[in-house]
Amino acid sequence: MKYIEMNDIDALWLRRLDLNSLVALHTLLTTRSVSLSAQRLCLGQPAVSHLLKQLRTQLQDPLLYRQGQGMLPTPFAEALLPALEAWLRAGEQMLRQRQVDIATLESTLKLAMPDPLEAALLPGLLQAFRQQAPGLSVDVVALSAAQAQAALEAAQIDCAIGYFPQPSPRLERQSLLHSGFTCLYHRQHLQLPAVVDAQTVAAWPHVFTSYTGEPLGLVDHYLQLHGLRRHILARTASLLAIPRILSTVPAMAVLPTAISALISQHHPGIQAARIDDPSLRIEVEMLWHPRLNKDPLHQFVKQVLEQLCAQSLQP
Repeated sequence: MKYIEMNDIDALWLRRLDLNSLVALHTLLTTRSVSLSAQRLCLGQPAVSHLLKQLRTQLQDPLLYRQGQGMLPTPFAEALLPALEAWLRAGEQMLRQRQVDIATLESTLKLAMPDPLEAALLPGLLQAFRQQAPGLSVDVVALSAAQAQAALEAAQIDCAIGYFPQPSPRLERQSLLHSGFTCLYHRQHLQLPAVVDAQTVAAWPHVFTSYTGEPLGLVDHYLQLHGLRRHILARTASLLAIPRILSTVPAMAVLPTAISALISQHHPGIQAARIDDPSLRIEVEMLWHPRLNKDPLHQFVKQVLEQLCAQSLQP
């Protein structure tokens, strides 16, 4: 970042003025009355008189002269009033929370989520953008849970969606859905019951895709608890390869039920068998930095994602 030295600003002199005194000056010049100014500022008359005395000293001008029941501004004060009023108005507009019209907002949402969730959520998110906020676009990156949290804390992304077993206490979090797990397989190669146990899950090779961005997942830990392990036939970063692999070889892919339904619905040969263990569940969460709590774009995206998960992905 390039810093520009501004030698024409007397910072030491400006420090002696504060916003309260400038607001008081504006009120005095518009009302031309200490008593009316005190009423508008919710201050006592002695306090306003003291502020006027300080301003006269700091600005080296009388500012207001007593005349009868009122006061008259000096030429300096008359010339100062329009610029002071414009400055205060601009300051108020700059600092006050503004209503943002999502429909006219132009921005890019930067978010991290693994490929399975991208396939499940991105179409609905883009549809909501097209209908309600056509100026928005999405930039999705695939990061591990740890990488996503680091990126959030560094303000490199706006939010992260996924499974975060150890979320940072410095980040905000919102649960989007809970899901069990399902084994996907092709009916030409395997014949499985509707509900399977750990032994059946471990009996066949697996096509593995990480919904957490980590090398091992909840399914591996689940099998370890039963003294079992699975054989990974292939690792893939994309859901697209899974149906074709399963149609070629006798293998299975274990995915959260909310995600596996997307594949089985669009590939008639793919069958689903639910893993019979209530403890094997995954919680998909949305993480973000607290600095975005009041951001209208963040609030809109959070609402859309909650609706998508409630309407389409809850198993």
